Amino acid sequence: MSHINGGHSTIIITGGGSGLGLASGRRLLTDWPNVQIVSADIRPGEIESLQSDFGKDRVLYVEANVAHVGAAAKVVGQTIAWAGSLSGLVNCAGNSTNHASIDLTPEQWREVLDCHLDGHFYMCQAFARYVIDANASGAIVNFSSLAHAFGWPRRLPYSVAKAGIDALTRTLAVEWAEFGLRVNAIAPGYINTPLVVKATENGYLDPTIVDMHAMGRFGDPNEIATGVKFLLSDDASFITGEILTIDGGFSAKRIPWK
Repeated sequence: MSHINGGHSTIIITGGGSGLGLASGRRLLTDWPNVQIVSADIRPGEIESLQSDFGKDRVLYVEANVAHVGAAAKVVGQTIAWAGSLSGLVNCAGNSTNHASIDLTPEQWREVLDCHLDGHFYMCQAFARYVIDANASGAIVNFSSLAHAFGWPRRLPYSVAKAGIDALTRTLAVEWAEFGLRVNAIAPGYINTPLVVKATENGYLDPTIVDMHAMGRFGDPNEIATGVKFLLSDDASFITGEILTIDGGFSAKRIPWK
């Protein structure tokens, strides 16, 4: 077990300065007073707000583009130098593109796959190397998406990357179980992150999408953070290789029945 619920623990969150990464960090810091958070991202985002609320001794920002080879080892190394140990990893860094597949350039294709698929793998590998070398244990939470399950026009590289993250999660869960490492993923539905709220206000999202949810609403970022906390915790000690869907019944309903 990772014992993240109990004593001192340090958790890396990639993309921790905004959106679901920020919400996850805030939830962990609030509920687990002995937890420290390391946010690895290309920009700090709102990390200063976490440092202000919880103290700089509990929140560290490491500038890193996790899509680049070598960045993951840097993040893990700086985390160990700062905190002395490492218990959990949340891979939340991501991006997307909006192009017809026929017009996609190699650069646009690689930009999304590098960030999601390569970034997830490099961070998982660096984290696992630490855990195995230290003869410790730990938990990884990757971020998948409902885009892995249906055709999403103009989002081909994003959908492909998320499907790859599912396979990555299951394969690493089987390979690393013997070392006390659990690897799971969360597949969020439509969540009211600042980007989604802005898209809704600007009319970029079809309003009937809400009706495709069994619960009749989009999710709150904190509802995803709850799933992250659960999968990191010892309450999930017998769960590995799973893709946890949190979507308010979107995938169960999808057709906007009235």
